[in-house]
Amino acid sequence: MPPPQLPPTLRIHHSPTNPRRRALHTTTAFRAGAPIATFPSPLLALPDGPSMRTTCNHCLRVSSSPSAANSTSNSGALRVSFPHPTNATPTEKLRACARCRAVVYCGAACQRAHWRAAHKAECGMFVRVRETAGRDWLPTAEAGGGGYGLEGNVDGFRGMGEVWADLELQGTAAVVYAGLLDGEEAVARAVRVLCKIQTNAFNRLDADTGMTGIFVDAGLAMVNHSCVPNAFVGFDGRTAVLRAERDIQAGEEITISYIDNTLPKAARHEALRLYHFECGCPQCNDDLDVYQVCQTSSAVPLNSFSLQPDLSKLRNPPIDRSKVFPAQIEAIYKQWQTIASPQGDDEVEHLDVARARWELCRPLVDARMWAIEPLSTTVTQLAIRWQASYKMVVYALPLLCFASTECEPFKYVAPFKPSRIKGLMAITKLLAVTGEFTASGALATRCHHEGLVGTLAMADQVTMCEGLLRLIVHHGSVGAAESWEVLRDARAMLADLESLEGREQESTLLRAWAQDPEDPEGGAFFEDQVLKPINTLASFAVEILEAMLDAKSVVKK
Repeated sequence: MPPPQLPPTLRIHHSPTNPRRRALHTTTAFRAGAPIATFPSPLLALPDGPSMRTTCNHCLRVSSSPSAANSTSNSGALRVSFPHPTNATPTEKLRACARCRAVVYCGAACQRAHWRAAHKAECGMFVRVRETAGRDWLPTAEAGGGGYGLEGNVDGFRGMGEVWADLELQGTAAVVYAGLLDGEEAVARAVRVLCKIQTNAFNRLDADTGMTGIFVDAGLAMVNHSCVPNAFVGFDGRTAVLRAERDIQAGEEITISYIDNTLPKAARHEALRLYHFECGCPQCNDDLDVYQVCQTSSAVPLNSFSLQPDLSKLRNPPIDRSKVFPAQIEAIYKQWQTIASPQGDDEVEHLDVARARWELCRPLVDARMWAIEPLSTTVTQLAIRWQASYKMVVYALPLLCFASTECEPFKYVAPFKPSRIKGLMAITKLLAVTGEFTASGALATRCHHEGLVGTLAMADQVTMCEGLLRLIVHHGSVGAAESWEVLRDARAMLADLESLEGREQESTLLRAWAQDPEDPEGGAFFEDQVLKPINTLASFAVEILEAMLDAKSVVKK
């Protein structure tokens, strides 16, 4: 069986000391943010089960309205909402397969393409499942090749107890649902396929934009892992895009992170158990934290055009390592995971959980190590919660400003990483909300923090929004597809702001700064009108957290 077709920018490299170890190396150099290769013909690309009725099963675009099968989206209500792709307008509905009603499409072209690729082999099975099992969906059986080179790690999974039992159960169910001959060999074959999917699939989940599902490509699966990667993977519909996270030299091995590489070492290694190898990257070998990784990153200079342009701070973070040591951080993270998340919407319950987590992270707070997990997530989770709270929405703004200046730049050094861009968008949308409160005079009655009220009253929140949007458009254009919902949303919002009368001077200065960050007049304007109030808002975050999470504090009714 021939090897997978690779883009001309990549080649397979076999280790001279370990012939079984394969890697992908570049054939040319790439600048940070540049697309290294695209993978448009996956072996497997599908939404997850709950999203099969709100996502086109071929192009994988998310609909903006319920499907013809009367399904509704269950995307997270605590997130800032983003607009939907152009192929799913607010008045358009997805069309369900007339026979099985289990899958939906955004149009006839996608329906025909998916029928040829997969659905003609699965439609009858879905009908049987619906009639006999009472279920409206199952993962699809789409496959575009023999799966050359996909490592299954079957022996490794077999030794994992509950994981192996779950795979066997899924394999048996797949054989029965597919109407295949029931037997040990059929089940074993199904389990081997599941092991390959578990080992090689990329998770397309993005709760902020409603994107879900998995993606498997034999070529992309050959990219090895590192907790200090030089590349990352993004998705544009059915296409995966491998992008440079920093400058990459010709002939260099490409690596990505299979897991959340900002976690403490023990948590990272636990997450890698499903891949059945021990990571030997510099971060693991030397047990480095995110601050230490950031200090040596070649992507630091890119932050001169960001909300954290102080490069000396990124190189020499103002933290106190004497307050906490690595083993203590590991213990904090492990105990943090045992605190159950609240299940309801009760504000007091959510504050109680946040209070317990904040106090657990006290050594990290004292060390000012805001970017270390689980402290960073404690802050951002509370900010996300407050975004959706009628009483607390104003207080979410300084927390998000704090996360975007004191947490995210150290965790994700490249400013074009999607998580950092989405953080900027969240701030922008909250500024639109607080701007309305300021204009109506309601801000002072909704917020009891005098510094926060005064800063927002004095700030030009429209100019702040425009400055943030120009950052989003710049970095989104570098590190994401043009069709990315966040980028498209930012472009639309920016066009609206530019059309406002009486703002020609402000827009001209910000446009000049965005085109040339070294422009002295535009740069000074951005620093004074955008960066300074953002940093002031961020400076209130810890004070607000301490006040709100004090054991004696009570949510005002």
